[in-house]
Amino acid sequence: MKKKITKEIITDAAMELLDEKGIEGVTIKNTAIKLAIKPPSLYNHIANLEDLLDMTARKSMKNLYEKLMLASIGLEKKEALWGIAYEYRSFAKNYPGQYQLTQKVKLWKSDETKQIPEQILGIFSKILQKYALSEDETIHFIRTLRSYLHGFILLEMEEAFGLPQELEKSFTLGVNVILTELDSSSNLNNQ
Repeated sequence: MKKKITKEIITDAAMELLDEKGIEGVTIKNTAIKLAIKPPSLYNHIANLEDLLDMTARKSMKNLYEKLMLASIGLEKKEALWGIAYEYRSFAKNYPGQYQLTQKVKLWKSDETKQIPEQILGIFSKILQKYALSEDETIHFIRTLRSYLHGFILLEMEEAFGLPQELEKSFTLGVNVILTELDSSSNLNNQ
């Protein structure tokens, strides 16, 4: 007896392809092969490749959101931001295709998918409330930290750090510089 195909099963198959082969590997044909069905059968559950990628992006971002939440639970301020920084990098290493898709805004089509980044932003914003930053300063800080993390992750994934110095120390130094600036800005605001 064949297993009943659902959107969830299709998304799970696409997620596997995503981390095995990257975004380019998520196709109707590859997903059907993974599920051992004929490609036209997928159209009973999804509209097209765009729909499949949107569903997969939604699940990828939910995974990232949940991991960042868990990494920051029970922590405040600097410790929470450290937890998030390490988990963000860990997510990219462990789920490279999912991470890649969480950065491809143009592939997010549904309103439901587009709302998840706002939830992720909310994690950062809640932690930063303790720093007494203005709304603009909060956004600038989030952009700075995210840019550093994303840039470091991309260079690391591409094996572009060719020098022998330990990567962990470089990563820690960068996060430390950003968090030290955050402390300085917060102290100035509290005077």
